[in-house]
Amino acid sequence: MIPRDFPGNAYPFRFITEKPPYSPGGFLLERYICPFQTKKGRHYIIQAEKYQHHIYVLKFYLKVHRFERDPEPKYAYQTNDGPGEAIRILNTCLAVMLHILKRDPLASGGFIGTLKPAELENDSTNAQRFRIYSQLASDFFPPERWDHQHSPETNAYLLLNKAALAQQPDLLEKAQAMFQVLYPEFSTATTLRPPLPTARIG
Repeated sequence: MIPRDFPGNAYPFRFITEKPPYSPGGFLLERYICPFQTKKGRHYIIQAEKYQHHIYVLKFYLKVHRFERDPEPKYAYQTNDGPGEAIRILNTCLAVMLHILKRDPLASGGFIGTLKPAELENDSTNAQRFRIYSQLASDFFPPERWDHQHSPETNAYLLLNKAALAQQPDLLEKAQAMFQVLYPEFSTATTLRPPLPTARIG
């Protein structure tokens, strides 16, 4: 079950349907834009991409960078507005996922933890954003309802809805094949797999 206080203190957002751009294999079916404004006056966009098999990938970025020619750097910018603001922005991402689940009860979700600029010069696996987002996924999406799969090598995480898995037992294999077409870095040698249990003290 989803906690009653999920997702915590989130910003209000709009949910707008856009025509999706071309994607290899025709896997991308729809795209939703969810704009919101923070208390510091920054305008953000959460982008929810709906792929085949009820799989959604969430991304977010500052609105001012929306139309940059190279799409990837816009996900790496840092505003350094403090941890409280970062938590509320992430809570808003969780709120968007909850909204999607209400629209599509079979929805599964995924994300990639984009590297920070300083991480580009070092080992790019298991990046800081990937670790933070993975912890949120573990905290808010219980294993009774979600099958957790990750790939630290590509900083990718996938939450498979067990209601969807009941209808498509090979959903993980389908997702893996789809992402290998969509993301060149998601090579056949890098597979999604369950995270190792986290040791807890006390």
